[in-house]
Amino acid sequence: MKTYFIDGNNLMGKLPSMKNRMKTDKTGVREELAVKLDRVFLSTNNKVVLFLDGFQSDIIKTNKIRIIYSDSKPADIVIKNEIDISKNPRNIVVVSSDNEVYNYGKKCSCGAMKAEDFITKFFRAAEEKEETERIQSLERQKDEFKKIFGIE
Repeated sequence: MKTYFIDGNNLMGKLPSMKNRMKTDKTGVREELAVKLDRVFLSTNNKVVLFLDGFQSDIIKTNKIRIIYSDSKPADIVIKNEIDISKNPRNIVVVSSDNEVYNYGKKCSCGAMKAEDFITKFFRAAEEKEETERIQSLERQKDEFKKIFGIE
């Protein structure tokens, strides 16, 4: 079982749909990211810790995601501190395109993944899976309609 330490602001900055809204709807974007992560990791036995800069404003409800707010410190420092106090850093995967955080994770024997790679591996794969499921569902519906209307 792996624990993903995700630099939330960094990840949001790599997703164009979220990056554009970060200044105007910070709470909404944070919630959208948490829900998206929750969906991706819900059926896995991995843990996810989402680190966000600043203070908590609204409670974001998730099933699988633990959210840590950095309060007055940068989230990068909080991530490094959590790595330092971890009992087994080899089970941690640090997700950030911030070179300082990324390299610190690697130096401490954590796995490390750039935010762009995380998006490709997890979000794109989840979107492709959903699309495949939708196509299969439509094919089944099409077959049912053909039977009902005696076509083929």
